[in-house]
Amino acid sequence: MATVLVTAATKNTGLAIAEKFASEGFSVAVTSRNKEESEKTAKKLTEKYNINAKGYKLELLDVEQIRSVFAEVRKDFGGLDTFVANAANLGVDIDMLSVDEEEYEAVVDANLKGSFFCAQQAALIMKEQRKGSIVFISSVHSHECIWGRSLYTASKGGINALARAMAIELGPLGIRTNCIIAGAIKTDRWNSLTPEQIAKKRANWPVGLESTGEDIANGVFYLGTDLSKTVSGTELTIDSGILVSLLPFNGGKH
Repeated sequence: MATVLVTAATKNTGLAIAEKFASEGFSVAVTSRNKEESEKTAKKLTEKYNINAKGYKLELLDVEQIRSVFAEVRKDFGGLDTFVANAANLGVDIDMLSVDEEEYEAVVDANLKGSFFCAQQAALIMKEQRKGSIVFISSVHSHECIWGRSLYTASKGGINALARAMAIELGPLGIRTNCIIAGAIKTDRWNSLTPEQIAKKRANWPVGLESTGEDIANGVFYLGTDLSKTVSGTELTIDSGILVSLLPFNGGKH
């Protein structure tokens, strides 16, 4: 039975991705910084989809913990077919003129360094199988910019480049790497928005509707399985048309 590992998979987009793979019969490994939440999510997936699932505590800033978790996954499931790098520090409202080293590391190291070492460990497992798929969840911010997201933009741009480089290095080993370029996604953060605020956001996008976690999960499943067996080093954009639109510039906050 095929196995997928999804980071930050206890809610929102990560959970939707885990559920998509579980619904297709995959064994599922889920991670969270909260071990109890990861185990609770795994239990729900097992009961709902009648598949094998397990939860793990994972902090992207801890490389030794990354190595340990992937070793556990290999032992628990016997291999790894798909790895989805979903976890991220959103780095919102950070003025680049006042960023200190701690803030920088919290965003860039979590998003880029953490994703790199997770992908490295996934590839080491997949190498033995001579087959596997790694999917990074990137962002429209890796191509276009708004105020207060310089660290997030830099880290996601790095992930895009990393996926291309890995496609070259890992392709001969049977391992594919790709990115989802995600736009606005409806998450629990939207619960505090008024109908007027939601309408204002939607007015910026050609499609006029944000993606759901399930929309992203469908794209991840495509890239993470043999549905895309000859696709590697590419970016699949799921963004409501954001990247083809000239959005208003608000002048920043200076």
